[in-house]
Parts: sequence; structure tokens; C-alpha cells
Amino acid sequence: MTLTIEISIECLGEREAASLEAALTPDNHPLPKDQRFSSTRNGSVLSFRISSDRQSGCISSAMSLLSDARLFDEVWSAAS
Repeated sequence: MTLTIEISIECLGEREAASLEAALTPDNHPLPKDQRFSSTRNGSVLSFRISSDRQSGCISSAMSLLSDARLFDEVWSAAS
């Protein structure tokens, strides 16, 4: 069975979304060989899709992504 998790994050604007995308992208490589990851940005909305046959690995990656996004939000808010 393959688990797929989709996460969408709505940022305050396109600039924040582009910065968040740049901040998260390096952390997602290299991927485990059985995991698939994709991201898209449409204006101020970032969408992530994580799939894996290893459910625990998929959940762990999603939790890490959310944790990194929350940390980015804290830093972004403090800098603004």
C-alpha cells in the first residue's frame, strides 16, 4: 500500500511563498529511493505531495516539512 500526503500552505504573499519554497527545497533531497516528493507554487499557495510505500517514512517526512514551515513562519514574522 502506498501512502500519499498532500499539504497546502497559504502564505501572506508571493514573496513569502517563494522564500518558503526556497527554504524547504534543499531539505528534501536526496530522497529515500522509495519516496516521491513534489511541490508546486501558485501565487501565495505552496502545495506539497509526499508518497511512499513506507507509511512511517511518509508521515515522518510530512511532519518534518510542517515543522520546518512553522520555524520559517516564526523567523519570517520576527523579521517583518
